[in-house]
Amino acid sequence: EDEDGCPDVDNDGDGIADGMDKCPKEAEDKDGFEDEDGCPDVDNDGDGVPDASDKCPDKPENLNGIKDDDGCPDEGKPLVTILKDEIKISQKIQFKKDSAEIQGGVSFKILDVVFSILQMNPTIKVQIQGHTDNSGSREKNMELSQKRAESVMNYLVKKGIDASRMEAVGYGPDYPIADNSTNKGREANRRVEFKIK
Repeated sequence: EDEDGCPDVDNDGDGIADGMDKCPKEAEDKDGFEDEDGCPDVDNDGDGVPDASDKCPDKPENLNGIKDDDGCPDEGKPLVTILKDEIKISQKIQFKKDSAEIQGGVSFKILDVVFSILQMNPTIKVQIQGHTDNSGSREKNMELSQKRAESVMNYLVKKGIDASRMEAVGYGPDYPIADNSTNKGREANRRVEFKIK
């Protein structure tokens, strides 16, 4: 009902009757995506890039450190992928030997993509897990893995992610993903993972 006291069948003029319109005061954007609900769609493909600035509004951006703000998928393997229970990184975050100091340009590029994902998905909370191989004492590995997880968390906090959304946990050598009897296996076991809580 408007100023004339008579009911309007379609207040927002989007062609969807108010009785069926989930957003009777906002016009549907008629972009071919869920046009029947009567609500404008801010981000059709759910990639965190609003449709207004998304060059590919029906294809989600793959966050890989290459033009991640244009809204279009890029060629090549993504550095980071969001799964149901994990923010999966395709390359390792590197640290100085026996240290929690992050090193290497790729490491920071990966962390910047993780930052973007967390920024675009404010409800996601993560456990940042540090893992080591079984070389040396368990006590030393537990301490090192904890410090590395904290180092990653501190980087993300400095970039602007609220610390309450993250938890840093060092698991040391307790959860190997490869054989610790080989150099390649030990290398694979030294890692950081982002588990969605």
